[in-house]
Amino acid sequence: MGDNDKAISDLLETVRENPSYLGYWSVFKKIERLEIPPPEDETQLIRVAVIGSSTLEPVAACLDVMIRLEGLHPQTFIGGFNTFRQEALDPMSPFRQLDPDVVVLAVDAWSLLDQLFLSSFPRMNDKERKSSQKEIVKAVSAVAKELEKSTSALVLVNNFIVPVFSPLGVADSKQQLGIRDFFADANRALAEEFRTSNRVHVVDLDSTAAAFGKDRVVNWNTMYRGSIPFSEEFTPVVAEGYLRYIRAIRGLAKKCIVLDLDNTLWGGIIGEDGMEGIKLGNTSPGIEYVDFQRVLLSLYNRGIILAVNSKNNFEDAIKVLREHPYQVLREEHFAALRINWQNKPTNLIELAEEINIGLDSIVFIDDSPVEREQVRQTLPEVLVVDLPENPRLYRQTLENLDVFDVLSLTKEDMARGEMYVGKRKRAELERDAGSLDDFLKTLDLKVLIQPVSDFDTPRVVQLIGKTNQFNLTTRRYTDAQVQQFRDSEDSTVYSMAVTDKFGDEGVVGVAIVKANNGDRIIDSFLMSCRVIGRSVETAFLARIIADARAAGASRVIGEYIPTKKNPPASDLYERHGFGMPTTDEAGVTSWILNLDEQTVEIPEWIEVREE
Repeated sequence: MGDNDKAISDLLETVRENPSYLGYWSVFKKIERLEIPPPEDETQLIRVAVIGSSTLEPVAACLDVMIRLEGLHPQTFIGGFNTFRQEALDPMSPFRQLDPDVVVLAVDAWSLLDQLFLSSFPRMNDKERKSSQKEIVKAVSAVAKELEKSTSALVLVNNFIVPVFSPLGVADSKQQLGIRDFFADANRALAEEFRTSNRVHVVDLDSTAAAFGKDRVVNWNTMYRGSIPFSEEFTPVVAEGYLRYIRAIRGLAKKCIVLDLDNTLWGGIIGEDGMEGIKLGNTSPGIEYVDFQRVLLSLYNRGIILAVNSKNNFEDAIKVLREHPYQVLREEHFAALRINWQNKPTNLIELAEEINIGLDSIVFIDDSPVEREQVRQTLPEVLVVDLPENPRLYRQTLENLDVFDVLSLTKEDMARGEMYVGKRKRAELERDAGSLDDFLKTLDLKVLIQPVSDFDTPRVVQLIGKTNQFNLTTRRYTDAQVQQFRDSEDSTVYSMAVTDKFGDEGVVGVAIVKANNGDRIIDSFLMSCRVIGRSVETAFLARIIADARAAGASRVIGEYIPTKKNPPASDLYERHGFGMPTTDEAGVTSWILNLDEQTVEIPEWIEVREE
């Protein structure tokens, strides 16, 4: 570790201990003075631009440091005061030269309205009010659309904070378009402008401000003195809202919640209190745990994996999951169960291996401070939640845990729970099979491999952003870049969907293949960890090679870039007959398959489906 790296690491440690605005600001300013070279791993680099109608350096400072705490390397551009239009529209502006990955567009509604708007509002007629409303929506959406068209960035647009004060007082709600409806309707219109956009997201700043307390959002001293829009207390909250999107595009969202049972999913100890004695019911004490489970079930139904890690007698605990009348989460909701007397860190390692996810994808929830601390010290990659002593705060704690975000919810996300039930059944079948080939032949595997459609693009972008283990190059591409590959005559983006007798896995594979004279270069090849071990990667390669041969190519070149997480994919090309590996200065290893001499066949137990 270099001197600057060590200095940054020490600075970040201080802000972990003091996550306040002043802590973030101080660390940001100290890092600014250091000479920091680009990261060796390009996937850690993220270019972020914060532009808008006010002084946004405090927000950008907090966001920059928060991104570093996630293990990424930000290059942060901070726009000038109220220069967002020029920066967005001028192709030669420093902002555009940055070629940002993420743009924060923070425009305050009052900066767009006439200075006399508030004082004139009581005497405005509905037509005048509606006209002003359309103007502010148009002003923001026009800039966002230009950014969507002229950059490949993810664009985060603040909506407007609905004011608490109305010059009309309590009569505001009796107006056809009172001042609160004016802003609320503007927010609805802004959201509707970008509902179908994959790259422009409207950040609900109004809801964030309401939850924080709108009377504490602005510090009027700094507002009038320096046009700083948010108070010191609210500024980190705003930055955290943007960070959720950055986690999502970089595949840093958590995937799995691992839960204790006694005094976590229910009150009491099942081994001592028995089925009738534990607290689980429709009144307190008991309703607290039922409500906690209902929120967990809502997360399960949107694709979050659930698992159990409990020190207990298996038969006692499983009886509650299967039979208790008020138990919301049943055995079939859990991808894996560790109900035994092993230590919790060992169980977590085994759970991660069984589910086939990284430890850094896991959130651990346990009522015991001792168990939490052991996991925190032994497995620092796991996010350990400090569950409050009062179970009436369990639900609130879970609802405030904003670490599970994805930019779009696909059918694969919604069905993930059922997919893991299928995974358990496959594991049981594999244990009973005589050999791997015998097992695969019984699965009734079917694959659909085709150029990516508009329908599948959100899922493909999601896989590119978050897949790590079976990802040959870990190159991250945005929605706009994927569209460019799709539109180009010199590249093809493939998707692969998989089904077997236990269920439909949906789209689980992506490949990007580029034409280069007589060669076809596999720029990206990745699959969800759910289908590793079913030989579908062979069928995927076979289709790519068949298409290359049909197009008259002479060679297929597969690229591999090693990372900490992708060793499971390291031998893909070698075991499929690719040879002559060479590694360039950037660490990219190229494997070659000569189409005049070699090919890859689809395994006999896989049926290729037609579209």
